[in-house]
Amino acid sequence: MNGNELFDEITDLLYKRLAPKHCFIGHFDESGKYAHTLCYRDAGIIKDNFTYSLSGTPCQIVKEDSQSCCYPSGVTNLFPQDIALQELDAEGYLGIPIFVRGQEPVGIIVCLFERLYEHSEEVDNWCKELSYLLGIELKYSALLSQQEKLLWELEEGQRVAKVGSWFWDLVSGSITWSQEVYRIYGIEDNTVTPSIDLLSEFIHPEDREWVLSTLNGSVESESVNYNLVHRALLPDGTIKYLRKRADVTRDSSGKALLMRGTVHDVTDVYQISAKLTKTSHKLNTTFNSVEEGIWEYDLVSGEFFTSPKFWSILDKDKPHNGGDFSEWIDCIHSEDRVEGLNFFQRFIQQKFTSVFQFEFRLSEKHYPQVSEGNERWLKLKGSVIAKDANGNPIRIAGIQRDITSSVEARRQLSRAQVVFDNTSECILITDKANKIISVNRAFEQTTGYREKELLGLTPNKLSSGLHDKEYYQSLWFSLNNSGHWKGEVWNKRKNGEIYPEEMSINVIRDSNDEVVNYVAVFRDISHWKKAEEQLTFFAYYDPLTGLVNRRSFIHRVENYINAVHKKRHVFSLLFIDMDDFKSINDLYGHDFGDRVLTHIAERLSGLFTEKDNICRYGGDEFCVLLPDIAAYEAKDWAQKAVAAVSKPLEIDGIEINTTVSIGVSAYPESGLTHHALLKNADYAMYNMKGQGRNGVCEYDGELQSEYIQKLKLRDRLKKAIAEEALKVHYQPIVNAQTGQINKFEALVRWQDEVDGDISPAVFIPMAEKYGLIKQIGSFVLHQACRDLRMLHDAGYTHVSFSVNRSVKEFVNHSEEPQIWEVARQYGLPDKSIIIEITESTASKESSDIQSLLSYFKQRDIQVALDDFGTGYSSLSAVVELRPDIIKIDRNFIKEIGQSQDSLTLVSLIIDLSHKLGIKVVAEGVETKDQLDILRELKCKYVQGFYFSKAVPLEQCFALLNKY
Repeated sequence: MNGNELFDEITDLLYKRLAPKHCFIGHFDESGKYAHTLCYRDAGIIKDNFTYSLSGTPCQIVKEDSQSCCYPSGVTNLFPQDIALQELDAEGYLGIPIFVRGQEPVGIIVCLFERLYEHSEEVDNWCKELSYLLGIELKYSALLSQQEKLLWELEEGQRVAKVGSWFWDLVSGSITWSQEVYRIYGIEDNTVTPSIDLLSEFIHPEDREWVLSTLNGSVESESVNYNLVHRALLPDGTIKYLRKRADVTRDSSGKALLMRGTVHDVTDVYQISAKLTKTSHKLNTTFNSVEEGIWEYDLVSGEFFTSPKFWSILDKDKPHNGGDFSEWIDCIHSEDRVEGLNFFQRFIQQKFTSVFQFEFRLSEKHYPQVSEGNERWLKLKGSVIAKDANGNPIRIAGIQRDITSSVEARRQLSRAQVVFDNTSECILITDKANKIISVNRAFEQTTGYREKELLGLTPNKLSSGLHDKEYYQSLWFSLNNSGHWKGEVWNKRKNGEIYPEEMSINVIRDSNDEVVNYVAVFRDISHWKKAEEQLTFFAYYDPLTGLVNRRSFIHRVENYINAVHKKRHVFSLLFIDMDDFKSINDLYGHDFGDRVLTHIAERLSGLFTEKDNICRYGGDEFCVLLPDIAAYEAKDWAQKAVAAVSKPLEIDGIEINTTVSIGVSAYPESGLTHHALLKNADYAMYNMKGQGRNGVCEYDGELQSEYIQKLKLRDRLKKAIAEEALKVHYQPIVNAQTGQINKFEALVRWQDEVDGDISPAVFIPMAEKYGLIKQIGSFVLHQACRDLRMLHDAGYTHVSFSVNRSVKEFVNHSEEPQIWEVARQYGLPDKSIIIEITESTASKESSDIQSLLSYFKQRDIQVALDDFGTGYSSLSAVVELRPDIIKIDRNFIKEIGQSQDSLTLVSLIIDLSHKLGIKVVAEGVETKDQLDILRELKCKYVQGFYFSKAVPLEQCFALLNKY
């Protein structure tokens, strides 16, 4: 993994581990004033890269100080000039410099957070490892850029030398050539596909047959050498002379695989040759048999004799006035001219008898192209050819050669040596016998060996011993057949440490296809391996608890299903859910909750020996696979898990008591697929939740059917609410002394399209469980207000409606219209609506509802405490909440005539209410005896079937007229 793929992976790791809003990897430009992003993620999504100025940013501090920088909060205030921070609305900042072997930072890792960010030493070390990994990659990218530059320079050298290169894949038949070949043939469209037919068109018709014959012969036989000069006829009629040579690469059986060669435009050479032929056949034969220009110098007379070739190299005609020497000196670059004059004097002063040479550049005055950066280099070589009687040299002669391509080659070689010595890639070169002849500095730093310690040895010196004989046989087979091998190798450093390498080996051959060298290029990928291990862990395990994750667990269950199906075995699954875990997060925070989950995971791991059979399924849910265990035995294990989790847990001095609900499913009784088994275990777990939690429930078909029926009923209830299919009926509240009706209680009714009448005792708890009670309460309130408006319009203005509301409907829902606002919407006074809340829920929420009930009273809205007597703190509820009305629960009224305890309790409630100034309503009055007793106890209001059940609004008019 490298390049963009690596950058994407690392930013993904940063986002998953640190959860920044923005994160990116950037590298600094050569000026050190700007950073260019290589990969940028916004909320985990890869976005377009961008460039930003370092001035006035925390990134500038990271670069200048060469160390990590973290601002937990308020970073936009600390760096007001940083436009990017302002636009991204960052709160926290983390910057990690990217280094390459102790140099100045070459780039940076940046994470921006929406909220307070707390940095840790562990995270800092992790980020530094990523920084080192990225530093290697950035340096490698720079090396690739340098390689591209070298390739460009090579192409430019071909252009200057008029030498193009070409490759013919004899297996596929495809031909590729360099840009210079296009120029040589005068082809302006560089997209033209090279082919043998295209080449044939450019060969002069008189030369075509023997050129193609030689070409094909060199492919078919090793005895035929493709090295020739022929004429080319271009479309515009131009004739060129081209020198072509090529080598053929063959496999072990002699089959031709590849042909590679060069095309050299030697038209100029042939033109000069033609001129020399006209002048002198003898000189043409002598001088043009060599590529160099010939010169001779008389040290006594100063006469300078030159050949025409001497001047053609200088791109000048031979002088006719005998001023050869001065003309030649004038062609030398001004900085090299003095050395050129001294060249001839040294033969006299030092009495040279061996070859002496002098390299020089052509003058920028006479060669304008030199001033444009196209240097021309020549070499003058000479030796003494005559001496006087005293042995002093009197005559010298030699040659002049254009060495521009050689100088450029030396420069490229020098640059290549710099790259060789400074690249972060380790390079090892051996001779054809696989003996080490050279290594670079990166190799020395990575392996710990110095070059002099390895010269003459084979690479076996580095072997780790982890690879078998077959591994190396495969490697050498690839080298011998394809000339290349690439793969991973575990080698050993000088200190004995074994480490992984990513290595590629290439075979270098000469023009005769003989092996000259083997070149191995590799890099230490220890950090990559470590990163891969982390990625593998995160792919299969939960990072918080270390247990297997959901995907891995499901795969494990699927594999086990396939295995046990063949052997007709059984196994079971436990679906474990923490009871009321949300309260732990709410009380102590999510970090504390994560620590609780970690301890629960440890307890489960201590109970079940096979750790990979325990899964953190998600959130506060766990799953356990129990191989070869039937359902009845799985229930025993589940009870052990309940007991283990229920033990008190202490974290930071805080004692936590946790419980779990567990559902059990078994293969094959509970299902034949992982989906069915997990779903049914989940059914069983939720059934346990409904039974009171902290226990174990085994799945069965009836359980699933009941659960599904509840879900279907829930969905029909949603539909009924959405379509306003619910109805509101009204039960009268009667003055026990006068028989007058002043109040009605609004009660919601549901006629289900499938099951008919559904009791409120069934669908109201369901609505509260699934968050539908708010919509029902709003519907009932609006409908009651509309109906009450109709009663008032009919003249019954003394009548008020009592409406049941769940405390949760108006706690933390300040955005909803308040009750008095709804009443006023229908033109009703505040006092016409009475709000009924149950005693038990009001007691639980008393701290949240006190202020709201107080505000109700200020607005003249009465509050009734329903089902009084059923709560665990009835009297305290009366004292704390101070309701306007108490409604005695029907269970006490039912036994008032038969039970002295019920009679005493009702009497006490009525007396206490009178003393506190609270009105009392007795619910569930069904007989005249019950009514008489309540009248004797001076209970003012009664409600029950003795007078009427809940009826539609139309019947309320009749009741008002009757009573």
